[in-house]
Amino acid sequence: MSTAFWMAISNVEGLGIKTIKKLCVQLPDLTESNIYKYEIKLRSILRNSNVVERVLDLNYLKMKIKNAERSIIKHKEHGIEVIHIGSEDYPALLRLIDDPPPILYCKGNINLLNNHNSIAVIGTRKATEKGYKAAIKIAFQFAKRNYVIVSGLALGIDTAGHLGALKANGHTIAVMAGSLDKIYPKENTDIAHNILENNGLLISEIPLGGQTYRNSFVKRDRIQSGLSLGVCPIQSPIKSGTQHTIKFAQEQRRLLFCPEPQETKDVEATQGIYQLLESGLAEKISNEGDYEEIIKLLNKTYDQLLGEKLNLKQIKDEEKETKVNPSKITTEEGYQISLFDNTSAKKETERQLQSKLDDLINQIIDVSHQLKLTPSDFIDRYERIYKNLRE
Repeated sequence: MSTAFWMAISNVEGLGIKTIKKLCVQLPDLTESNIYKYEIKLRSILRNSNVVERVLDLNYLKMKIKNAERSIIKHKEHGIEVIHIGSEDYPALLRLIDDPPPILYCKGNINLLNNHNSIAVIGTRKATEKGYKAAIKIAFQFAKRNYVIVSGLALGIDTAGHLGALKANGHTIAVMAGSLDKIYPKENTDIAHNILENNGLLISEIPLGGQTYRNSFVKRDRIQSGLSLGVCPIQSPIKSGTQHTIKFAQEQRRLLFCPEPQETKDVEATQGIYQLLESGLAEKISNEGDYEEIIKLLNKTYDQLLGEKLNLKQIKDEEKETKVNPSKITTEEGYQISLFDNTSAKKETERQLQSKLDDLINQIIDVSHQLKLTPSDFIDRYERIYKNLRE
């Protein structure tokens, strides 16, 4: 897949993140050169007629691709890698969420993106001293066990999480709400530099020069949990930004676990943690022995998320190997058009048959363009072949 192409697609007006994921999953081989081959499938995925017309307008698409190519060059000049959703470098865990960023801007060690041993250490900006120390300790303990520590570079608990990983000579990823040329908050500029110097990573879904809005921080939170097998809120009031990440973690089926608060419930920063633990929504870390139990649960989460995905892929691969070779019709000019697989239609759902029909029509349209056939030419030819088959 071309990075410039998928960046161009992500910049098409009116095209949403979830739809871009559908395009990538259902049409992974889509390129500028074969876009008309998949016209019917594109229309069924995009639905919005205005978006369809933009995507199928080659002049419009070429302009978007040129803009994307210039943007990629600009980012590389700043030491930033641009990774699209179909790339092998794109984090597999993040791709599983409903609304993964189509494009990631990454500075530093991109190998960390697919280190599946990762946890997010998160919490309030207004941490107590005990909460701050707890965040450092937990990040340190997991980094020492070769887990990547993910956080948002915010003041308070996020800062402590990054520092704990650095203290253990471990790896940490800072997920930025804004573009990578604007470290926010400024107080953490040195920490950002230390992360890069220690083989860590800064990432954002915002390109250089892009604007940051209030909801950019909420959108950032889904990436923190999406990159991680588990999310560890250290301190959080019942109403705080940390609750967004907790909600995303639950929706994304990530493990939630918390340290047992060292302060009473009248301390506001502990109230969200007490709520999680008392409701049974999060596992508890009370002593050193609990780390190994949490790691077992993280491994189980991995199996449920990525193991499940790998099993489905294996099944599909096995189906391909045992599939009956499709019959073909050879035209007078020597082109071959694949027909349906020789399997019982009774075992197929109507949706599967419709999908196969769309694929067949796409093949026919592609061959018709090569032969410069008009629709009426094709219909005449179809009727003639059909008649011969019936006789």
